Amino acid sequence: MIQDDTKQTIKFVTWVISLIIIAFFVSIAIFYYAGSKSRGNNQRVVQLAASKTPITNIEQYYHLDRGTSSYSITGTNKKGRRYYFIYLPNSKKAYLYPAKRGVSETTIKNNFKSSHSNATINHINLGWYKGEAVWEVAYNKSNGNLGYTLYEFKNGNDISEVDNL
Repeated sequence: MIQDDTKQTIKFVTWVISLIIIAFFVSIAIFYYAGSKSRGNNQRVVQLAASKTPITNIEQYYHLDRGTSSYSITGTNKKGRRYYFIYLPNSKKAYLYPAKRGVSETTIKNNFKSSHSNATINHINLGWYKGEAVWEVAYNKSNGNLGYTLYEFKNGNDISEVDNL
């Protein structure tokens, strides 16, 4: 009688361990598949930048999805001039901006800090919103609420602020 219980316990434990291992590999596959579109778009941005723009050295990647999904990079050419490149995968459109035609991430960060002294920046992204290039600053307020502020790329003007998300 004890041997039958032992066999059943071993069989049960074996099934549980097998199910845990299968669940582990299934979750890895799900997360890998979920990120494949983003990885593919990042690779596409790099390919387009290398073949269609003067950018030779990529410094930063960005992704923004505010109604329009956009993937962007910041980089320099062989002479050290900075460029911003924005790719819209759904419409297959791309935009190249010399740094002198817009404001930098550092400028946006400084502008944000001067007007939001009690906020902590989570991240800054370059992307596309309502037909124009924008910088998005995502931040935490001192009360713990999240906020998002959009700035025009061309002049750094604050165009929207959404708090308490």
